[in-house]
Amino acid sequence: MTRAYLEVGGLFEDNWTGIGAVIASIAARAIDDTSIDWRFCYETLELPRDRVRQLLDQRSGLGSLTLLASRVWEAAEIDPSDAAGSVGIYPNIKPMRRFFGREASIIYDLSPILTPEFHSPANIGHFANRIRGDIETSDHVFCISRATRGDVQAYFGLPDDQVSILELGVALDPADVSAGLFGLSGVVAEPYVAIVGTLEPRKNGALMLEFLAQNPRFAAAYRVVFIGRDGWLEEKERLLALLMKSGVDPSRVTFTGYVSEAEKLALMMNSAFCVYPSRFEGYGLPVLEAAVLGKVTVCSNSSSLPEVAPEASIFFDPLDVFEFAQAIRVAELRAAQTRSSSQSLQDITRRAAPFSWDRAYRPVAEWVKGQP
Repeated sequence: MTRAYLEVGGLFEDNWTGIGAVIASIAARAIDDTSIDWRFCYETLELPRDRVRQLLDQRSGLGSLTLLASRVWEAAEIDPSDAAGSVGIYPNIKPMRRFFGREASIIYDLSPILTPEFHSPANIGHFANRIRGDIETSDHVFCISRATRGDVQAYFGLPDDQVSILELGVALDPADVSAGLFGLSGVVAEPYVAIVGTLEPRKNGALMLEFLAQNPRFAAAYRVVFIGRDGWLEEKERLLALLMKSGVDPSRVTFTGYVSEAEKLALMMNSAFCVYPSRFEGYGLPVLEAAVLGKVTVCSNSSSLPEVAPEASIFFDPLDVFEFAQAIRVAELRAAQTRSSSQSLQDITRRAAPFSWDRAYRPVAEWVKGQP
């Protein structure tokens, strides 16, 4: 049986968004796959399977640093001779290279290289200095979209047989969905639109504020709710400054900060529709989540986003506020047509079925076992 190590350093973040969610979803399937001798590690420290399962059960890395401290004290490092005969999967950066006999990396996007204006100089330097070494020391590279695969092949010249697509999925806790549906019953809330994502420049939240300034009717009819934690380059402060200058009543725009998965789903389900104006994405998971929840998304036509959920998206050029306004009007009409229709947990479960995280785990497991 093939022995494989999954590097799960990303699970030690207090809150899982993006990469952390991908790692957790792959780890959850690996831990139950008896066809592969899966092990788990943080850099070169092997982690007990039961502790990894505990992290997955609590859906957070909060308080997990004591585990790392104890493993260092126990000198629980992977033996280099064992590593040489094993496969290593890196779903984030590679903290060590050519440690395992065969190695594969997951690449999410090349944003710091392709759109450096949206990142700090430190982040660009760190990414640029690492990405080439990570790719050159990987026997295989998984990319999370066709767009990312195209970027990786264009910049690093990888042959087709060395790079493949790992499709992301949606895993909705029935309890969270039921709670969100319960919030829809018997309560008439003021209409609002939801913008999901970390507050960072490439998410292009300023476009919504520009639209509100030019369309006071919309601002009067709908609140705008930004759902997501603060990111970098002081984007939240910039958005707040733009809001104050726009002439829009500040009470019409809300920034939630980080919210739990249950709160995020409830906010998305209760919204009139969702907006995703990002200028660059490796994938765009909130667009898929919105589609599964039965919500239309006014979605940028940039990078990978047209791949995600085209049937549930209304596309626009993220640099064109006029196109954005047209897409918003179409979404308003769609929202008005579907406002009276009800949905159930069964409806959402049915829509989610084709997008199980199994589709992300399956190509990793096949590669580990040496299958094409």
